[in-house]
Amino acid sequence: RYMFRLLTRHTKLYTEMLVDDTILHQRKNLRKFLGFNPGENPVVVQLGGSSPEALAEAAGLCEEWGYDEINLNCGCPSKKVSKRCFGARLMLQPDLVRRITHSIRRRVQIPVTVKCRLGADNRDSYGELRQFVDTVSRSGVTHFLVHARKCLLNGLSPAQNRSVPPLKYDWVHRLVQDYPHLDFSLNGHVQTLDQAESHLSHHLHQNHNKGLKGIMIGRAAFNTPWIFADADRRMFGRKNPLSCRYELVSQYLDYCAEVLEDQPRPRVTAIQLVKPITHLFNGFNGAKQYKNTIQNGMHQKKNYNLYAVVREALQYLPEDALYATLGEPSRR
Repeated sequence: RYMFRLLTRHTKLYTEMLVDDTILHQRKNLRKFLGFNPGENPVVVQLGGSSPEALAEAAGLCEEWGYDEINLNCGCPSKKVSKRCFGARLMLQPDLVRRITHSIRRRVQIPVTVKCRLGADNRDSYGELRQFVDTVSRSGVTHFLVHARKCLLNGLSPAQNRSVPPLKYDWVHRLVQDYPHLDFSLNGHVQTLDQAESHLSHHLHQNHNKGLKGIMIGRAAFNTPWIFADADRRMFGRKNPLSCRYELVSQYLDYCAEVLEDQPRPRVTAIQLVKPITHLFNGFNGAKQYKNTIQNGMHQKKNYNLYAVVREALQYLPEDALYATLGEPSRR
């Protein structure tokens, strides 16, 4: 996440889903699961689970660690998660979600939000989606982040559930109009800031008083992270913090040096740290060699040196890949 905070100062960042039992059973090791650099805020912690009591207790610990918001995951379609009756399976039990969010809200002072799908399995009509929102919002939750697809809990893999069920962006936009007292953010195959701006301005073009609260971008953040370099200017009307990719890599390597100073297992940590910059130069000449060099370096059993590996990888890239500024055309 720290790399993304270098790219954008104002975009809200999310953790991966953390299971409530993991947090509660690792109280003596919470830094590993909940620790983060204060410079990363605002950060939302996304929790998974199905017990109102356990999730409330886990949420309380997250609040103590400095997170800005608790997000309940009701959208993960993996079989492992589904077997434990949480993630997207909670779409089938809206009253349980209401009880969970009510319990969490009683425990914490920070906002509580819900990430969900349009539906799950045969519970996939717009009316049933409205029933889910109606029920859950009675707990006091006012912000839903909606992946604009249903999911199939049996028969499709998580990857297939991100692509096979059709996108229905119009359902999310309908929710905005049907619930003017609630907030909705849209998620699902938004690949660029242009697409994000198009969704955010959708209701303005139709002369409605209210639009989406935000856009959640997931997969594209991993595959094309540099799109966020212009987010502060375009989305928040603020100055962008960086001008070129080389500036980002330099600042990020300085951060890595600080982190690795105190690590008992520096090689393992270094491999995790280098992953966010693996796809930074996708689309440029030399990007494949750059990526291969970094990935091959991860397999070094001994004497793994993050800085040496990255410096070697950068040599495969043309200067315009490293130093082209935002808005400047580059030769790819």
